[in-house]
Amino acid sequence: MNLNLFTCGGNYSFKLHKFVTNGSFNHLITQRFESGLTVIARHVPNRVVTLDAWVNAGSANEDDELNGVSHFLEHMLFKGTAKYGVGELDKAVTGVGGVWNAGTSKDYTHYYVTVAAPFVDTALDAISDMLQNPLIDSGEFDSEKRVILEEYRLKQDNPWGALFDELYEASFVRGPYRRSVIGTFESVSGLTRGAMVDYFERYYAPANMTFIVVGDIEPELAVAKTRAAFQGFNRPHRPLAARNDTAEYASGVARVIPRDVQETYAAIAFPAPAIREFDDMLALDVAATILGEGRSSRLYRALKEDMRLVNLVAAGFPTHRQESIFYVGMTLERGKLDAARTETLRLVRNMAGNAPPTEAELAKAKRIIRNSYCFATETNTGQSGVLGYYQTLMGSADFVDKYLQSLDAVTRDNTMAVVRRYLSREPNMVVVEPK
Repeated sequence: MNLNLFTCGGNYSFKLHKFVTNGSFNHLITQRFESGLTVIARHVPNRVVTLDAWVNAGSANEDDELNGVSHFLEHMLFKGTAKYGVGELDKAVTGVGGVWNAGTSKDYTHYYVTVAAPFVDTALDAISDMLQNPLIDSGEFDSEKRVILEEYRLKQDNPWGALFDELYEASFVRGPYRRSVIGTFESVSGLTRGAMVDYFERYYAPANMTFIVVGDIEPELAVAKTRAAFQGFNRPHRPLAARNDTAEYASGVARVIPRDVQETYAAIAFPAPAIREFDDMLALDVAATILGEGRSSRLYRALKEDMRLVNLVAAGFPTHRQESIFYVGMTLERGKLDAARTETLRLVRNMAGNAPPTEAELAKAKRIIRNSYCFATETNTGQSGVLGYYQTLMGSADFVDKYLQSLDAVTRDNTMAVVRRYLSREPNMVVVEPK
């Protein structure tokens, strides 16, 4: 089962991009310009090129008043520059057959475009100008605010979207991840163009960005073209004051959200390691796969097939720069919730003692992770996503070359220890149930 089923709208996830392999990113160069802009280029002879710009800013950089500005700003950057008027950026890219998009997360925002190799200059000119010189036009700002507010309303009508926003808020007493990526109705309504411009000028600075080029262009040429496109881009990085940077977990919180739904949606959340906790992250990936990945997982077999308690169940954890959450998400009939929760906790905690992972389960989990990597990096966009993700969160793309090699070394004892360390605590639970 694809765990991204449980990803909230507006919270762009690179869960699959944790999966990397030793030696898979050859023909790659990295260079840091004098301005602080980091450029990573990799040659892939497939006749297309992806340009992928990563900004080290997301909702974790916001406060309650600014909540949602990163996501709103992502929309506004496509609205034109002094060189490309409203609608002209899109015409420039689609006019050469290109496709582009963007995503905002708690830790980052990124913008990516893919074109046939002969049109790389057109795409580079468009995306580099967009990142350096957006208009953030007043009229477009007011118009797009209405779009964002409608997006917010739609998310509240999505049971998983509402549930996971609430789950993050419930799981942390304080810290950078309590707030929703999309913001609240009040914070978006109150956001001003001036506040957005200030946020843009503080965070969209070369020293706070990484530019990835993957595709049918020699890496040295890609770096040279990027240097020319960002010539004169020297805006200083001026982050806002620290905003509850230290996470503090809640414990035993339970919330119920009544909605117009036909079945109950529930998520149980435990603490989970930050990306810097490398060994713990590896072992918890294995545990999540054994517990909740696919029809042969422990949770699915017990809760769905044997006990008939749930209609759907999966487990996982989104990796963040700082401490995250491990969740078990499920849909079920309301009257079965208590039994499903009890059985879920039993199955999770038994991995640390009474029912440790078998060697067959460990081997299968590692195969699933390897296959996920293969699917995630079939495209230029997938490869640029891996590189940008780790460069942004870890400060180096070198991390991509050791994940699976280290994963092979994860043992039953490692997995039991990480379950004991994180998943034995009193969890939090959020439920969306029929009115």
